[in-house]
Amino acid sequence: MAQPRQRLRDQFPFLSEPDCPVELQAMVTLRATRWHEYHDLYGRLRDCQTTSECADTACRLLEAYLDNRAMTRELEHYGRHHRVLGEHPLFHHFRELTNLRSSTTAQLFQERKRTMDNIWRAESEIRKGTKPHLDKERRRRIEGYRLKLAEIERLLGTSCQMSNE
Repeated sequence: MAQPRQRLRDQFPFLSEPDCPVELQAMVTLRATRWHEYHDLYGRLRDCQTTSECADTACRLLEAYLDNRAMTRELEHYGRHHRVLGEHPLFHHFRELTNLRSSTTAQLFQERKRTMDNIWRAESEIRKGTKPHLDKERRRRIEGYRLKLAEIERLLGTSCQMSNE
């Protein structure tokens, strides 16, 4: 008989504490999303029709599982040591957002150009078709660049509106 699942707040009681880092609270949301993705993919694995579909589903399933484990490791580390481990990519994303938000308008325009160039370069590498084994990593980088670009655009829109008032 399966044991009942332990509630997240019982497993990690520090999540309710006022000094809990916002990054860990965001990580819990992402962890829940990845957990549901993992269970959805696990169910779909049995319904695959081709070997390539099976391989793709299994790869995505493994990614979701490993990401969930990495987030659990972060939460467990904080629970034991009361300080952030900071190895998960989410922490890199938060540091990048913090840096962008403290940038001047000129710096944001420079970073916007650099980010757009990075997107173009990664897309160009994919179009060339050389080293297709790197395409998955390239797509992941492009996704990160697009998220960064969206934040830069949002900040520039805000800063341009403020300067017009």
